[in-house]
Amino acid sequence: MSRVTVGPCELGLGLFASENIGAGEPILRLEGSEITLLQVRTHGELAANALQIGIERYLDLQAPGRYANHSCAPNAGVRDDVWLIALVDIKAGAEIRFDYSTTISDGWTMFCRCGAESCRGQVGPFLLLPRPLQLRYSILQVVQKFIILGLEA
Repeated sequence: MSRVTVGPCELGLGLFASENIGAGEPILRLEGSEITLLQVRTHGELAANALQIGIERYLDLQAPGRYANHSCAPNAGVRDDVWLIALVDIKAGAEIRFDYSTTISDGWTMFCRCGAESCRGQVGPFLLLPRPLQLRYSILQVVQKFIILGLEA
């Protein structure tokens, strides 16, 4: 049984918890075919549906994972490159959002409409996040491995 449903939200469609999900629990494995950066760029506005999993590697996310929206105050994160996990307890019916910046190392940016009190106004590469936020996400283990390995080099 799926722990999520797709439904309408203020951004169009979003991913919602279909049951209570405890902090640290897996929500969903993000799946899709592997594509290159060049292929991502050909998607235009749909480029936001690509999850960066390496320097030149992306997943062209399929439903339901492609409907997980961004938030600057996320209740979920991506661990081990493809697992969406709960960062806090998530009640059934709540929208599930993660910080897209934890998966971005290229120059892609987008205007942020998350509505969080702590909204940064723009989503961009992990390395442009404030250092305390980088450390928080690193400790929570919700930064793509290739980004962390690049920091250690």
